[in-house]
Amino acid sequence: MGHTVWSSRQNLDILLDELSSYGKALRQEDREIFVRLLKVPLQHVGSISYVSSLHEWAFLLLSIMLEQEKRLRKLEETYGRVVDGCVQERQLDNTVD
Repeated sequence: MGHTVWSSRQNLDILLDELSSYGKALRQEDREIFVRLLKVPLQHVGSISYVSSLHEWAFLLLSIMLEQEKRLRKLEETYGRVVDGCVQERQLDNTVD
């Protein structure tokens, strides 16, 4: 009999199903965050499939980390603009006095 080779997408779906069991054991607050995190790798299914690796779990984690890094950078940039704006306003206020 031949073997059935599952696609990367099928392996990823199996992995996500296994992880959902873990998520069910979490407290409600943690579960909501966990569910949101597991949606992130779905944005990168094409890249994960392209690698064609037996270690989909590693690429799943990398996808989550990539999206978290993007969010962090966006927050840092926004924070930097806000801080720069406040500093400039304070400097202007000091020159008026």
